[in-house]
Amino acid sequence: MKTMMYLWCLAGLCLAPFARAQQTLTVVSGQVTDAVTGEPLTGATVALKASVGSTQTGADGKFQLSQVPANAILVASFVGYGMEEVAVKGQTNVQIALQPQSALDEVVVVGYGTQQRKDVTGAVASVSAAQLEKQPAASMDMLLQGKASGVQISQSSGAPGGRATIRIRGASSVNAGNEPLLVVDGIPMYNSSKDPGGTSYGTFSATNALASINPNDIQSVEVLKDASATAIYGSRGSNGVLIITTKRGKSGSAQVNYNGYYGWQRPHTKLDLMNGEEHAEFLNDWAGASDLPAPFDNPQAIGQGTDWQDLIFRQAGMTDHQVSISGGTENTRYFISGNYFNQDGIVINSGMERYALRFNIDQQINQRLKFIQSLTFNRTINRSVPIANAGSDNVRSAGERAYTASPTATLFDEDDAYTTNWYGISKPESPVNSLLTTRNRLEGDNLLGNMGLEYTIAEGLTAKSSIGVNLMNRANEEFYPGETTYIGGLFGGLGILANRRITNILNENVVTYRTSFADRHRLEATGGFTWQTETNRSSSTQPTGFPNDLLGTDAIGGTTGTPVIDSDLSDWSIASFLARVNYQFNDRLLATATIRADGSSKFAKGNQWGYFPSVALGYRLSEEDFIKNTGVWDDLKIRGSYGVTGNQEIGNYQSLARLVTDLLYIFDNQLINGARQTSLANQTLTWEKSAQWDVGFDMGFWNNRLRLVFDYYKKNTHDLLFTINLPAYSGYRTALYNTGQLENRGVEIELSADLFQNDFTWSVQGNYAYNRAKMVSLGRSGSTSLFLGYAPGVNLSYIYEGIFHNDAEIAAQSYQTGVQPGDIRYKDVNNDGQFNADDRGIVGNPQPKHIFGLNNQLAYKGLSLGIFLQGELGREGNRISRLFDPSEVASNKAHELVNRWSPDNPNGTLPRAGVGNWLSSTYLLQDMSYIKLRNVQLGYQVPGRIVGIRSLQVYLSGQNLVTFTRDGFFGYDPDGGNGYPTASTVLLGLNIGF
Repeated sequence: MKTMMYLWCLAGLCLAPFARAQQTLTVVSGQVTDAVTGEPLTGATVALKASVGSTQTGADGKFQLSQVPANAILVASFVGYGMEEVAVKGQTNVQIALQPQSALDEVVVVGYGTQQRKDVTGAVASVSAAQLEKQPAASMDMLLQGKASGVQISQSSGAPGGRATIRIRGASSVNAGNEPLLVVDGIPMYNSSKDPGGTSYGTFSATNALASINPNDIQSVEVLKDASATAIYGSRGSNGVLIITTKRGKSGSAQVNYNGYYGWQRPHTKLDLMNGEEHAEFLNDWAGASDLPAPFDNPQAIGQGTDWQDLIFRQAGMTDHQVSISGGTENTRYFISGNYFNQDGIVINSGMERYALRFNIDQQINQRLKFIQSLTFNRTINRSVPIANAGSDNVRSAGERAYTASPTATLFDEDDAYTTNWYGISKPESPVNSLLTTRNRLEGDNLLGNMGLEYTIAEGLTAKSSIGVNLMNRANEEFYPGETTYIGGLFGGLGILANRRITNILNENVVTYRTSFADRHRLEATGGFTWQTETNRSSSTQPTGFPNDLLGTDAIGGTTGTPVIDSDLSDWSIASFLARVNYQFNDRLLATATIRADGSSKFAKGNQWGYFPSVALGYRLSEEDFIKNTGVWDDLKIRGSYGVTGNQEIGNYQSLARLVTDLLYIFDNQLINGARQTSLANQTLTWEKSAQWDVGFDMGFWNNRLRLVFDYYKKNTHDLLFTINLPAYSGYRTALYNTGQLENRGVEIELSADLFQNDFTWSVQGNYAYNRAKMVSLGRSGSTSLFLGYAPGVNLSYIYEGIFHNDAEIAAQSYQTGVQPGDIRYKDVNNDGQFNADDRGIVGNPQPKHIFGLNNQLAYKGLSLGIFLQGELGREGNRISRLFDPSEVASNKAHELVNRWSPDNPNGTLPRAGVGNWLSSTYLLQDMSYIKLRNVQLGYQVPGRIVGIRSLQVYLSGQNLVTFTRDGFFGYDPDGGNGYPTASTVLLGLNIGF
């Protein structure tokens, strides 16, 4: 009997290939449509289940598959729609209708798991790949700007790869870190610069960690805002969390995609400055007020003079190329991409290159075990220029060189050498030649990887263990030539060679249990242990006295100065236990409870563990009959949360007594290296903690074509880290302590609507946020720059009230003495008849009162148009002081000062040249509000399929094209710095799918 069974099995195995060969294979065609509107869906994927065969629909929604078995099952999918399986059953024409997927059913990535949107109880905003792909960008932060409520992103520098500042629900700290935690494919990190040190006088742009991440690889970004969402990250959740998920492969035949563009950049704006004749007249007036001879006999002969902005700024190109391949089988899925990005800066001698490779794989080893891997390697090369002044202005920013250099000076002197001096300047160097010859090259290699195993222990019970690494190597080379730069001239050439190596290792172990019972209860419990450590090593040498400027730092062996040599080693680690429970009753009542315990090496023994709990409740009223029967709401959910999160970003070893070995002592007539203690130990140093509560609601109307999300929150951060003054007898000046409180409260609104959904489609997404910050307590800080009831960053300043035009106006008041016509009139704030420091007032609002974004997407058949607006209102800042200070002579001036007071212009409205009572005042304060046309993109999707090409789109994109500001705003961009202006860009791009 057994022999017969073996023979039958052997025969079956031998005949199986022939049976498959005999199976009828045919060509199947059909159409994929919207189940609601009946409209064809372009670009939908149709695949053979459990096979690698797949295709995509054309502009008419039609598809065709060859080699299809008669008993095959077709699987159709499309972004925004549910998946549909249809049995072929011998048919040659198959019609497939896909149901639109409700926004409530979309999956949201939360800490250590995912949830459907309808089940989320916390404040979580999502930005999908479809939204990100509408705007080409160099880095992720540029894509996120204006896309999520409560998220403020400021481009502090327009330099390629320059760092951006990200704030979620305002700044939670004064002295500790305020950047949100980034979680990239499960690896926590910060957008802090990891660059090695520069020279003692260097001011080059700190690079943006996000610029090393290829934005084309990003699938989605989730913004966790309230304590319920962020408490799962415990001591690193106070500033919010950005979860970045990269693209992964899908089952089906291999799909190859090319995305590329070429762009043209130009400075977004030019400052309105004095020309040569006007500045010469100003200098003559200044000299006359100072009893000096006039430096220019005939200002009119100078004419327009030299426009240094035109010489330092330029039009520049940028290009981006990406090739990706993805696909796989039911058990193995992959996504592989390669990217090359090159951006020349709009400032001469600046730019950035990025090379990036990514390999993501999902392997179902068997029914219970799954392997998951995310791996990326990138290399960046930055050519930087100074973006801020340093070393008592011995090094000036690129922007300042452009706007302060006198237009009376020429680019070259009579000997065809670069001009290095003009009237009033004390540190001569050519604004152009110093930039061209200064060298700063920062190279960085970054390996970011995470791999893990997920095992299904039993039904509903899974365990996942992963290992992540973030390996960074940075090398910086700076050189200031002795002949062409002022700082280089002081030292006979100044250079630096610096290196930094960072090793960050992460281990996470998480168990998740999901179950439902009694048809009305659903439960999900997550628990885990994580451990992360980082080691940071750096070294540098700063040589001076170079034999010549030709070889720069390549001639370091021939330097004659005493080099400054430095090295550093630091490390930190954190161990954590976490737990979260999600409970649902009858799809109506929702509850989430979270707790995380963190032990950090950054704090003293006995005070290293912190505990961060949160709880959230939600009620889906839309599931109740009395709501359903109204016919108004498709979704109505109210929710509330409360929790505590922490901030450990205080630097390493702050709780310890620290020594430095920078002193030399003389013993027995010999120099001996010595050490001295620079700080006291603080065994009580601990986390800044933020207690936050949030109430909100989610609404959906008319089949969720109109959606509204509203949140009101209040966040109180206590135990702020302050450096407080110590009594002199302690032997130390200051110490770091926990003291003081800061409050943030605000409102967030997100509104989206699908206005048209036929041949012509029009969707709108808008968001708005209002945040108020104020110091609730200063504690023991003794700070003189912070004020109770005001936000950090306000100023104590004199109040400007115009100028004195004549002696009569001076005689009509008595509190300002020793002034003359053309001098500044200040306000007597306390009305005591005297003018002194007591007449200063608290002015300025460093944070915007309102931030918003508005995105319109319109399409008609193959044509598409995207228009994205973003803005901030109510923020104040100072104008460029040197351009408006008529008492200062070493720089050019704003054109406004042409209307200054002078004996020949007694009705002038601005202070006279050489004004005698110049003080820092609201004369410099200006409204920084703006509305910016961030992106306009016109695209065309070629209809149908072209031989060998699955899809083809061309587009024209304009970025940062127009900025609307308040009257009187003076600066390059209210959203960027003046050290390196922002650029306007036009891109021509191409997307091809094979």
